[in-house]
Amino acid sequence: MSIELLAPGGSYDSVIAALNAGADAVYTGGNLFGARANAQNLTLDELYSVIDYAHLFGRKIYLTINTLIKEKEIEEQLFNYLLPLYEYGLDAVIVQDMGVLLFIKENFPELHIHASTQMTISGKLTVKELEKLGVSRIVTPRELSINEIKMIHDSSEMEIESFVHGALCYCYSGQCFMSSYIGGRSGNRGQCAQPCRMEYDIIKNGKLLNNGNNKYVLSPKDICTLRILPDIIEAGVYSLKIEGRMKKPEYVAGVVSIYRKYIDKYFNDKEKYNVDENDIKLLADLFNRNGFSESYYYKHNGSDMLSLKKPVFRTENIEFVQFLKENYGGERKKYPLDISVIIEKNKPIKLSTQINGEDIVFQGERPLIAENRPITEDIVLKQLSKLGNTSFEIHSIDIRLSDDVFVQVGYLNQLRRDFIEKVKKCILSKDRRKKVEQKKYTKVRYHYDRLSINVLVSDFKQLNSVLKNKYVNRIYMEEYAFHEKDVTTLIKKIHEEDKEVFLAMPYMFREKDKKTFHKKFGDDLLKFDGFLIRNIEQYYYLDKNGLENNYVFDYNVYTYNTIAKDYYLSEEIVPTIPLELNYRELKDRGCEKEEFIAYGYMPVMISAGCGLKTCKQCDSKNSTYEIRDRLNNKFATKCVCDYCYNIMYNCKPLSLLGYADEIKSLNPGSIRLNYTFETENQVRDSLERYINVFIDNHKITDNTDSTRGHFKRGVL
Repeated sequence: MSIELLAPGGSYDSVIAALNAGADAVYTGGNLFGARANAQNLTLDELYSVIDYAHLFGRKIYLTINTLIKEKEIEEQLFNYLLPLYEYGLDAVIVQDMGVLLFIKENFPELHIHASTQMTISGKLTVKELEKLGVSRIVTPRELSINEIKMIHDSSEMEIESFVHGALCYCYSGQCFMSSYIGGRSGNRGQCAQPCRMEYDIIKNGKLLNNGNNKYVLSPKDICTLRILPDIIEAGVYSLKIEGRMKKPEYVAGVVSIYRKYIDKYFNDKEKYNVDENDIKLLADLFNRNGFSESYYYKHNGSDMLSLKKPVFRTENIEFVQFLKENYGGERKKYPLDISVIIEKNKPIKLSTQINGEDIVFQGERPLIAENRPITEDIVLKQLSKLGNTSFEIHSIDIRLSDDVFVQVGYLNQLRRDFIEKVKKCILSKDRRKKVEQKKYTKVRYHYDRLSINVLVSDFKQLNSVLKNKYVNRIYMEEYAFHEKDVTTLIKKIHEEDKEVFLAMPYMFREKDKKTFHKKFGDDLLKFDGFLIRNIEQYYYLDKNGLENNYVFDYNVYTYNTIAKDYYLSEEIVPTIPLELNYRELKDRGCEKEEFIAYGYMPVMISAGCGLKTCKQCDSKNSTYEIRDRLNNKFATKCVCDYCYNIMYNCKPLSLLGYADEIKSLNPGSIRLNYTFETENQVRDSLERYINVFIDNHKITDNTDSTRGHFKRGVL
């Protein structure tokens, strides 16, 4: 069973240190489209260099293209950015964006595609579909358990990559908007400002639950999985991934070297696998947040996974850091060569070696006839062994030399340089690819001349406020608002008002959640007119179970660009227009036929972690509490206990009441109003205002305490 140790490379020096320390592959970023935009990302020449260095020693380099990419970027930049790296032999790209995935598959057919953890892949059905699209590897969400990963492994031939060490996000990757909404720095664009590492209060019914110094309630400890590494490997994880592209080369080298030790230890003698506590201490010396956790592999959540208190200042382990610098810094790995040298009278000088069973031969000029002192074996050996500034070293050298020949030392040096260059080219040439031409993509434009109003409600009182409104075409009911015994009655009630009823699915949908969901709804699912999809696994689950209904993909199943949007529309799925694109960018992309969210408290985080459980106040009653920041902003947070996740909502609602003309010029098929915490009267008044503006074309000034989101400014 082969296993890959995958290391982070946030800078050139970090990539080299990782390879020196024993990484089988390194993931790194260039100057575009990476989820760590503020790392010391590599230039094109540096990427060429690390690809060569890795390939000489049978290692791999993966490039991060793991952000959402805008229309102009995918049209004008992506192809030219990837083309030289594709030709040079880049091993794989890591992607989040479905449009990018399809673009790369079409334009760079020999390039491996890894589906990023940012895609929030929660189950085996999604994995099977990605396999059909040509994806060769998935990166699992850090929240998945050992058993869930094993289920994916047992159902697919797909390679699985999972995190084993490093920083842990509080939010499911790809589902975080907190940095985006607070400061315009989007995690989906590699600009996360890490607001989760700040202090917060947890408040329920006006009572502060986290007294004292326990304020870092959104800040998980770093993960360290040395003790459970055998379990992760046996579950079917192929690539063991270390997080840390913002870390120094010494951190990368230290973590890689220790994990290399334990992977080798496991495969050398599985029965005697044990962990030396001194190695855990060395890892902690490099970096930790009040200790480590073992991630979610055996836990769904818990306060012991969080830092809670202010991180303690660490005294640098100077001796260990110095050891790492001296042993893993710089391009120190050497490829051992067995060389044969033949210098005979009246014959061209010949240098040769064998690489992977292939003979590599280099011929020079004929040697001169010696008039005084013939050349000696010692001189030949000395000059040909001078490989100090190359990636090669002499393992053995066989010299056949006539007695009466002479070669100038300068020429021997030139022969050595030319021969080594040929050897290097021969080794690396197998990775080079032929140039490709960009495929032309034809945009599909839709005409949609009727704008309807759809409403999402979160409780029965809100439903009563919109039920009889003649302008409301469709009602989305939040899944958590339903009780099993009410499903049939509520659907019938909505249908009697000649309105569609869609079920708004949970934000997460893992294997255990499918059983809960089916038990709750069963055959009643057939009575819904359609579904609002929040996780791609839900779509494949419903489709597999014969529910050929209407599907709307919510804003968090991303369609930043035309390719992603048209792909879903071709499957008769209606996307929800992205929330992080501004008006001009939406014009570039096109919004015809889609749904546009014009009002609502939007989620900033979807988390497996639960603030109430962190404070030992879990009541399993779908409770709502508040998370308060240092500026006294309050983020209402909903516990969805059937599926055990939290939804943290923005402190202000999105309201685009004043931009009706711009929105209508985008020609969406519908606008949606999302109601979460609003009272019955607030819903009724809000709905009336939006009808006045979007249907009756009245001009109304929006004086509410709300946000315009990214409609005007967008994100970088």
